[in-house]
Amino acid sequence: MSATMNPGNRPRRGALTAIGAMVVVALVAMLAVLGTSSKPAAAAGLERFSSCEELSSWGEAQSQSGEEGFREVGSAIATQDAAGEVATSVGPTQNGVPADGAPSAESGQATDEKSSTGSTNVVVEGVDELDLVDRVDDRRAIFTSYSAVVLVDLEAGKRLASVSTAGQAQVTYDSQRSLVWVVGQQEAETQGVVGSEVVVKRLKVNDDSLVEAGQWSVAGGLVTARRVDDKLHVVATDGFYGAEAIPFRGEPVPCDQVLHPAAPSDPSATLIVTLGAEGDLVPVRSTEVVGSGQLVHVTTTAAYLATPQWEAETSTTIHRFDLDDLTHTGSGRVPGTLLNDFSMSEFDGHLRVAITAQPDMGIPAVSEEIGRPIADPDMSVEPTFAPVEPSTSEEPTTAEEPITAEEPPISVAPTTTAASEVPTTTAVPTTTEAPTTTTEAPTTTTEAPTTTAAPTTTEALSQSDKPGPNDGLNRIYVLDTDGDLDVVGRTGWFGLEGETLHGIRFDGATAYAVTFLQTDPFYVVDLSEASNPRVVGELKLPGFSGYLHPVGNGQVVGFGPDESGMASAKLFDASDPTAPRLVDTISLGGDAPVVYDHHAFTTLGDGHFVTPVNRWGVMAGAEEGCAVEPSIAPGEEPAVCGPSAYTTEIVEMTVSGGRLQEVSRTAVQLNGSGLRVLPVGEGWALLSEQSVALVEADGALRAEVNLS
Repeated sequence: MSATMNPGNRPRRGALTAIGAMVVVALVAMLAVLGTSSKPAAAAGLERFSSCEELSSWGEAQSQSGEEGFREVGSAIATQDAAGEVATSVGPTQNGVPADGAPSAESGQATDEKSSTGSTNVVVEGVDELDLVDRVDDRRAIFTSYSAVVLVDLEAGKRLASVSTAGQAQVTYDSQRSLVWVVGQQEAETQGVVGSEVVVKRLKVNDDSLVEAGQWSVAGGLVTARRVDDKLHVVATDGFYGAEAIPFRGEPVPCDQVLHPAAPSDPSATLIVTLGAEGDLVPVRSTEVVGSGQLVHVTTTAAYLATPQWEAETSTTIHRFDLDDLTHTGSGRVPGTLLNDFSMSEFDGHLRVAITAQPDMGIPAVSEEIGRPIADPDMSVEPTFAPVEPSTSEEPTTAEEPITAEEPPISVAPTTTAASEVPTTTAVPTTTEAPTTTTEAPTTTTEAPTTTAAPTTTEALSQSDKPGPNDGLNRIYVLDTDGDLDVVGRTGWFGLEGETLHGIRFDGATAYAVTFLQTDPFYVVDLSEASNPRVVGELKLPGFSGYLHPVGNGQVVGFGPDESGMASAKLFDASDPTAPRLVDTISLGGDAPVVYDHHAFTTLGDGHFVTPVNRWGVMAGAEEGCAVEPSIAPGEEPAVCGPSAYTTEIVEMTVSGGRLQEVSRTAVQLNGSGLRVLPVGEGWALLSEQSVALVEADGALRAEVNLS
């Protein structure tokens, strides 16, 4: 990467690249159906196409005839297949909660068991995720570059082995079988059309070598992959290209097994395949659904596929599949759109879904910094929303008598109280000047949003299930996972005018949400009653937190820009959920990847964690007598007195005694931004875009391993 590239415009690898691709696909799908006047229909399940001809005709009609032809074909399919419903299960319904009652990784403590080596920060315990690096043991780690995976000896500071891969590959390591799964995407030509294909490689770690143990590929673009024990579950998406073309070249799912909703969907398909650790590398299970499934939530027993419906009333259809055999067990639908992988959470037999409603279907600008639509690229102009009718489903803000089972009772959330003053943080020695922490928490609001009665089935989602003129745009739905994903509860609308979700994290029976436009309301949501979820606390402060990480005892660390636009870490105390307060703020400075990529957060155990922070400055010793600035404000040009370079700071923090403290800050100068940090002895291994730097605790560079 060029050292002169402006950090605000430079490309990012890994998760952000995938998110950016997701936004492009979603916007293309939205453009294809803008202007429709149809109403969102409930997802009543999935049905099969009867043949490749029918599947191809469906895609061709949408591509050539546009929206009207698409509706006609969808209607014809719904009529023809009305009696051909797919079986919903092959055994007892699983609710996705481990039999031993083990807590979800959403508690923020799931990876502490392997924290001494710095394991991947995941959404769900027991479900590993693709990342740019994975630890083999205390001595070795697997790193990815643009076209290879490299096994590195962290103690000796040298390459041990490497294998070429598809571009932008990521890995997950199965320590029980010494197996590396490598998943990437590369350009390929299909039926005369240049597109992409997903490539999966299986590698065996044999002593200090990597041995290839199989490869599988499929046409299409990679959405994600999750590993549960010895199985890798890969999700890809593909479109209809040219006459008589069908997604994924018709493999590995036969045309008459491809599923479709009765209601319209965008002209693409999503494939889920399961690959095994032994034998030939071919899918052992697979399923395919019409629609662009760009968000997936995987537990140890189920996979949830969210497919956006870009119609006049933007909504999201969610399909549940049993992970053992990828059997479709039920579908549901919620209004609005989902933010990211943290927007869905399965807990105690229910799926919780955080959404943002879209009353105006104007095409939003796309933020390169956080990789998703925002109201305005510089967040300086409030969005204009089309007028909507008041919601008829909203209830009065006073307590009600219990009502029938079909309409769960409504509760009024307790009001919040003023936050007490927070004592000053004790200074912690660092390698640089320690940033100051806040000494007083912002005041909380005096009233929390109220809840509304929830429809009991997906059919109840209608025109009335959208925010009114004075409502917020955000809501959490609770769906029953036994059969169809029926809505059993929902919060009231929350968020200030025009504010959308920028951060969401479920933590057992609690959720934490952050909305943003000009201020940063932090919300605490009580989900202990599935039929009566409630926003119980709210705190307003500047900036926003894009990533939220629970650390136990009702405490949450949030990462995002502060009021000055610089990255910061904030500690929220929600031990009293009705009165959340901001305890501490540590300025990180520069660009912190953890804001938009949760894999940049490395847990060290016992409340300790570390993350890289990138600054844009001038190389030391550039020119005699030239003033060297360690960092500059976003958007400014580096000084002209010498060559510029990245300076990555390895920032270690801890939550101890109810306070957020900076433990150390180690500066490393590299020709590329820092992406991941792993602990190595008393020092660190810092992954950049081109190399792995091995750094001593005092900042001395011990070795640098080239990954190219």
